[in-house]
Amino acid sequence: MNFIKYFIDKDYHLIIIYVLLGMFIYELIKKIIFRKVNRKKRQETVKKLILNVIKYAIIILVSIKILSIIGIDITSVLAGLGIAGVVLGLALQDVMKDILVGVTIILEDQFDIGDTVEINGFNGTVEELGLKSTKLKNSENVIKIISNRTITEVINYSKISPNLIMAIPMSYDVETKLADKIVDKIIKRAEKEITTLTSNIELWGIDKFNVSHIDYKIQVPVKMDEQYAAKRKINRIIKEEYEKANIPVPYNIIEVKNGQRI
Repeated sequence: MNFIKYFIDKDYHLIIIYVLLGMFIYELIKKIIFRKVNRKKRQETVKKLILNVIKYAIIILVSIKILSIIGIDITSVLAGLGIAGVVLGLALQDVMKDILVGVTIILEDQFDIGDTVEINGFNGTVEELGLKSTKLKNSENVIKIISNRTITEVINYSKISPNLIMAIPMSYDVETKLADKIVDKIIKRAEKEITTLTSNIELWGIDKFNVSHIDYKIQVPVKMDEQYAAKRKINRIIKEEYEKANIPVPYNIIEVKNGQRI
């Protein structure tokens, strides 16, 4: 009983109250934001940034209240931070750079949560965009966390509907008329079977003469973030049409004479 009386007399019970109040306010604001903001990529990104700022603001305010309750003079602490702030500022330069770059990324709309991007040579989907770091996940479920200050160049594949450029390889052994006919079948099948196309596939014609085959270049306009699925589908159609026409898929042939490659 003496302990409880001492605890109440010293206002230590207010520490628990302020901590619980801070948690309650944060969860309340979080629910309001989740309810009011639509589930679009841009709004989702801004929403998470706002929640991060609110969380840290509540932590600071609650900490100040706790310090005053346990008898620490806040004024003297803040005055001491004048000197300590210089030292701390030097130590936290990288953190501040991360935060500034993170804010810049959001303000300039460089990428949002859910976008498919390439950052520092790593391709993936933006899982999280925070004040300090950005989290990407690739198709193999590998997650890479990148410090915002190291982000110098970004390729965003989700801002506009992309045009997938593909080559249909054709062996030199196939006559031109037959090759044209097979390519035409591939394009018609792709236009019929791929539901994510935004317009018709365009045939650019013979693009390149390789060592063992010719490349027919095509342009495939698809919906945002669907270019990889479309490419895999077209590759399958190519193989199936080659099998129907009884022609081989082109591959490089290495000739060796007297133990030496020629």
